[in-house]
Amino acid sequence: MTARVERIAILGAGPGGLAGAAALARRGFDVALFNRSPERLRAVERAGGIAIEGDLGDEFVPLSLITTDIREALVGRQLVMCFTPANGQRTTAALAAPHLEPGTAFVLATGSAGSLEVARIFATQGLDVRESILLGETVTLPQSARMTAPDRLRIRLPANVRLAAFPACNSERLYELMSGVIAFRPSPNVLDTGINNVNFLIHPAPMLLNYAAVERADGFLSIMNEGMTDGVLRCMDALDAEKMALALELGLTPASIDDLYRETGSSPAVYREKGEPFGLRDRIWDRYIHEDTPFGTVMLSSIGRQLGVPMPVCDSINTLLSVLEQVDFAAQGRTVETLGIDGMSVAGIQHYVQYGERLESSLPGAAVSSKTT
Repeated sequence: MTARVERIAILGAGPGGLAGAAALARRGFDVALFNRSPERLRAVERAGGIAIEGDLGDEFVPLSLITTDIREALVGRQLVMCFTPANGQRTTAALAAPHLEPGTAFVLATGSAGSLEVARIFATQGLDVRESILLGETVTLPQSARMTAPDRLRIRLPANVRLAAFPACNSERLYELMSGVIAFRPSPNVLDTGINNVNFLIHPAPMLLNYAAVERADGFLSIMNEGMTDGVLRCMDALDAEKMALALELGLTPASIDDLYRETGSSPAVYREKGEPFGLRDRIWDRYIHEDTPFGTVMLSSIGRQLGVPMPVCDSINTLLSVLEQVDFAAQGRTVETLGIDGMSVAGIQHYVQYGERLESSLPGAAVSSKTT
């Protein structure tokens, strides 16, 4: 029987991390909040916690520890939840690895299949994710949030999120530990949580097709509503169809973006109907392109290319956004190589995400290698 979680570390003080820290602390968990840059923590540290409004109520939530010292944040913590964007997961995992205690759970929220990269980083530090560290990820944030002041945020939608461990043979242990921490639904593996991140669909394509409007408005444009014309939605749905074909090839149950929104307790109306869901018209985040392209659509294209699944819409988005932003997103992004699944067949990938070990050959029925992540 896994001990009940009482002490949690939250890594990352963006809106998602602050919302996660506040949501857990207000329920009685002992929460430590860590961020690398002190600027992000300054207002919260001065206040001693986070003021929240929205779906969880309107109140001030104190935190037991607010720090830029990763060792201080992790000591004695049973659960570590990493809320850094996908482009910060590698750095945060490398910072955390020397200070993780045996038996600690490390959960990426949101994962975007990053647990496969994190497992490889942990392995260089002698951490075995099959035994000593319980590694997993969610498909999306446990709750959405927008900042309304440096120490205040509006929280929306405490969500029921997909959750899986890497390797998936550890998922039951992870579910037992996370029960009562967040609302979740079991997911077959971290490729399911990885490719079903709705941000990969809701951000890069609409940002590409609204690029001129975003530039003219200096970013002050509601991409979820002003940006979702009928034509933009048709492009987004075509990308969604490619992602579902990839899921089918991987042996996963395809889920449309509309169904993914419904299963978290939200609705497709968020983007298919007029009206800003947060009641805010704040500046568009750069990471709508600089995170969700290299760590989202680039990853989908890379896996699709290896498995022979055509991804023409996805490929075009990556190419055109790289031109517009003058960044080689494919070179810096998440690919089959960085995930450690390059050269594997579907059977080899399925075995790897289930057991955390590679087949000597990627062909079905091949012998199992003793080499792990």
